[in-house]
Amino acid sequence: MVALFSHALQVRAQDPSFSQFYANRLYLNPAFAGLESGITFAGVSRIQWVNADKGFKTFGASLETQMPYVGLGLGFHVMSNTEGIANLQSNQAGVVLSYTIPGDKNNIHFGMEGRMVQKSLDWDRLIFSDQLDAIYGVVQGSSVLPVLEKVTYGDFDFGVVWRRVSDWGNGKKRLRDVRSQFGVSFHHLPQLVSKSAKGNDSFLNRENGIAPRTTFHGGLIIPMKIFQGSGLDVSFSPNFKVDMQGYKWLNFKENITVSTIGMYGLVNSFYVGLLYQNRFFAPNATHTDAYILTIGGYAMNSGRSKNGDPRLFFGASVDVNTTGVGPIAGSVFEMTFRYRFLPDINIGSRKNSRSRSGKKILDCKDFF
Repeated sequence: MVALFSHALQVRAQDPSFSQFYANRLYLNPAFAGLESGITFAGVSRIQWVNADKGFKTFGASLETQMPYVGLGLGFHVMSNTEGIANLQSNQAGVVLSYTIPGDKNNIHFGMEGRMVQKSLDWDRLIFSDQLDAIYGVVQGSSVLPVLEKVTYGDFDFGVVWRRVSDWGNGKKRLRDVRSQFGVSFHHLPQLVSKSAKGNDSFLNRENGIAPRTTFHGGLIIPMKIFQGSGLDVSFSPNFKVDMQGYKWLNFKENITVSTIGMYGLVNSFYVGLLYQNRFFAPNATHTDAYILTIGGYAMNSGRSKNGDPRLFFGASVDVNTTGVGPIAGSVFEMTFRYRFLPDINIGSRKNSRSRSGKKILDCKDFF
């Protein structure tokens, strides 16, 4: 049994998957760095399945700024994740750099993040089979001992995002100013590009490769012009995200896959959303699924800058499982916020947020 557990310590963990993925956008895709003017500070808190061995607790924060004249976005990203009764804790801090190629109605964003990761484990909370006695229970120390109290390694991510604002259809019934975006990001990139790349992710000091993760995401913001004149600014926003983590790239059968699809309704500065999450987009009782209800919005009045752009964003969501791990493990709760300092000032820019090429970088509206 000890030998089996020693082998299990080499199993590759799954990265956290956020329900409000656009609210934690640097983690979603480093190409999103510097999406808004000014200096933006954001935070996220996620509590998952606390009734099952204390579950998972994830906290993150980021700081970013836009430099449109040179087409750059700069960011700093930190995250802490704690799992299980043995408090397996992962702390990471990274620097994010993005570059934007602006067009008349399109932007292409490239981004990368380099970071350091440190993991620790409370080994004394673990019980192994050689410590157990049929009558007396736990009777002695285990022969399984950690070689390292903490493991530290470097990591690297890369991502691309395409954004567009355009009209759909012809004539009077066409949809105007429809915003669309599609992106892909590659996490733990060294392990994806080279099978020989190793990360020191083992407390037994074994050379364990870190499972690479690929994320696809996309969505639309479709304004409803029929509400013009009513004082309501109404839009609908369908979105999707697919996380795939494992050693065989794009292999749905063997990799850990988390797929999320749903719709947001936006009214003025507030929104409500309903999303469905499972291994595949369709319900499947053999996998753990979740229905995600999310609400949020932008603060009004004093939270707005001189040009009318809101500064403070907040969001909350709850995931309710109906299959797999089930509701007995507890729900998933997530809180997010984002605040922009000096939104009317673009660092390293000229007027109207134009790049060196003279083309204006698309502004950030609502989610993207």
